[in-house]
Amino acid sequence: MIRSNDAQFEFWQDLAPGWLASEGHTELVSASFGDAAMNRLALRPGDRVVDIGCGAGSTTLALAKAVGPTGQAVGIDIAPAMVKAAQEHARDEDIEHALFVTADAQVDDLGDGIYDAAYSRFGVMFFADPVSAFANIRRSLRPEGRLAFACWTNIFANEWMFVPGSAVVSVTGALPPMPGPGEPGPFSLEDPRHLEAVLRESGFTHIEITPQEESIVIPLEEIEALAALSSRVGPVREALRTADAITASAIEQAVRGALSGRIEHDELKLGASALIVTAHT
Repeated sequence: MIRSNDAQFEFWQDLAPGWLASEGHTELVSASFGDAAMNRLALRPGDRVVDIGCGAGSTTLALAKAVGPTGQAVGIDIAPAMVKAAQEHARDEDIEHALFVTADAQVDDLGDGIYDAAYSRFGVMFFADPVSAFANIRRSLRPEGRLAFACWTNIFANEWMFVPGSAVVSVTGALPPMPGPGEPGPFSLEDPRHLEAVLRESGFTHIEITPQEESIVIPLEEIEALAALSSRVGPVREALRTADAITASAIEQAVRGALSGRIEHDELKLGASALIVTAHT
């Protein structure tokens, strides 16, 4: 039975303004992984591709450029604010064959066999029922259609989130409640065996899962912006949601201090780790 994804709709509606404000730094953390997944699709001119969880649309616009004006890239996102921002970016770049739709990839009709490929950069970890969601995505693909996406491995391998999260513990003595195994959240697909089982149950074949690690280099002048991004996602955001003013101020100072403490030679390096996943219908 398909379960409602309403909780994720509310979550991303609430998160969208801060996420959009941090768009540049989100790109810094996630771009290399997204590029790796996109390259695995081997898109051709004229292909039609759907971008799951397109956010502000940068990945959809890149997909549109890859398929050319004879093709089409359709970005879908559960948050209307994200879709509106993506539409504005498409107008700014004058890319008419990139379309954006507010939709929930888990439960909404994405079409039946209309896409050559499906793609996502960190947009597939938030489904309440991932098997139903991936099955829905698969139905939208043509025979021999391709799927490629990037998803995070565990939090300990992702210092860009773990270091700020540790700063929360230094103030409060404990991490705030985080999603449990299998629950929607940034690390819900961190286990390759679980991920492969989900994709197989959804009907995908020829599944390949490749770990990729990166060192994210952040210039000194960008650290304050990274601290701001940290306050809008993950454990820091959860801690700030329930903290009083004094505790919130202490958490924010601790996050800045933790990041500054990692500076060497006027730059900050933080590890990031993801899985690059491909599959076929």
